[in-house]
Amino acid sequence: MDDLKVVGLQLQRELMAEFDVIKRCSIGYPIAILNKPLPRGIGGPVFSTPWWLTCPQLQKDIHLLEAEHAMKSLLSVELKNIYREYRIKAARKRAELIPRELLEEIYWKKPELYREMVGRGVAGESGSGLKCLHAHYAFFLLYPDYPLGQEIAQLLPGVPEERCGRYCEKTFSCS
Repeated sequence: MDDLKVVGLQLQRELMAEFDVIKRCSIGYPIAILNKPLPRGIGGPVFSTPWWLTCPQLQKDIHLLEAEHAMKSLLSVELKNIYREYRIKAARKRAELIPRELLEEIYWKKPELYREMVGRGVAGESGSGLKCLHAHYAFFLLYPDYPLGQEIAQLLPGVPEERCGRYCEKTFSCS
């Protein structure tokens, strides 16, 4: 089964953007993807969060962390300072995914969109708050030095890639 079909099934919707697989599980299924922030140019859909977790099992595990209010406990004073640095890094990484000429076009024609693309954090955050651990974990899979992602990984049960592979193997092997 090709990645487009698998990721569509994992996310339970048709995909609107081109993507690259960031990480695969132990048996080869996508765990996380990187979307192009502006796949159809200035007038198309906008993905201010290009880092997406696609694995249904990991989504469920991280959803449970969010339900347990893990987001508040994750942001110690030390991590808040580190997160500010990575928010800037994430904004730069997002901007690097946009062709230079397109970035210049949105700078002149859609300044609010430009600010969104070059100034927001991992999950599109504009302030010091934190949201969507799914996106932060996907960002971590691409940038393993990300301290917040490391904290999330430590809170996940077992070996995430093995849990993901077993889930997808059962779900998609019959498709």
